[in-house]
Amino acid sequence: MSDKISNKQISDLSRARIFKAIKAAAPTVTADISKIEAEALEILGMSESARPRLLSSDATEALMLRIEAGLVIGTTCEKIATLDALPASVKQFFNKHSLPHALKVQELAHLQSLNWDGITIDVDVKEDKTVGLCWAEYGVAETGSFVVHSSADMPILLNFLPLYLVAVIAKSKVLHYMDDYALIANEIAKKAETPRNMCLISGVSGTTDIEGVLVQGAHGPEILHIIIVEDR
Repeated sequence: MSDKISNKQISDLSRARIFKAIKAAAPTVTADISKIEAEALEILGMSESARPRLLSSDATEALMLRIEAGLVIGTTCEKIATLDALPASVKQFFNKHSLPHALKVQELAHLQSLNWDGITIDVDVKEDKTVGLCWAEYGVAETGSFVVHSSADMPILLNFLPLYLVAVIAKSKVLHYMDDYALIANEIAKKAETPRNMCLISGVSGTTDIEGVLVQGAHGPEILHIIIVEDR
């Protein structure tokens, strides 16, 4: 037998040392969860004066103005009156980018039941240059973000594999500030209903690592379009 230590043995030894250190550093005082929560809420209350000024007092308008000002990378935005108008808006998106009329629509009843005549709605987003369409839980005016929660009906990769992504947000779910969503997330946690993933997406990813040239879609979609629905 060889006297050399295998990679697996090295890994097991490292793992054992790490867990031993964690156990040795374990706190001896039990945290008062209610006290921590009260302190956190107090800090959030104090943040009012530190909040940035929005471009409008109306959350939806503020979000749209931020995007239209070019402050959210690779993102465009529009507003429609009813959900029934969504397929027509998607067709305009296809035409703008010279795309075939095909995409992957999130498998929610209120999206799947729309009149998608002339549009294929179940493409494989693992293929190059595809389009995904998702239903967002919330929008955030402060950062021009939208929020998605993973679930049986919301595969997170739908938001990251397609080259083009369309995110649909109900106007009633557009929040003013990021900490407004933090309070909502806290209430979800209190009910023990926190999903595996809570993703806040603020425009497309970008990098200037290569000779200072901005490259969009380095991780995820290259083009993002947000559609806000008035009647939801």
